[in-house]
Amino acid sequence: MNKLASKLPLLAFVLAATLAMAMNFAGNETERYALDPELEIWYDLTGVTPGSGTYQCNLNPAEDCSFEMPDDTSDRVEAGIFVVNGNLPIAQP
Repeated sequence: MNKLASKLPLLAFVLAATLAMAMNFAGNETERYALDPELEIWYDLTGVTPGSGTYQCNLNPAEDCSFEMPDDTSDRVEAGIFVVNGNLPIAQP
């Protein structure tokens, strides 16, 4: 019994490390696409961080800035007015 009791801290550490690694999984990025209304081009914004060199969704809760699919009838991901500020990847049909 003393042998088992001496191993409990080690077993607790191994269990805690296993649980910590199991909970530390990579997040699944939300796919997002936006339509440039002037050029009528869909951009793939998945993994692109909004900013002054990429794109912005100017605050307007009544407008749809980005969508889950390159289709304006799909679910909205971000609200606002889409503004292109740099080179963005074009969505493949």
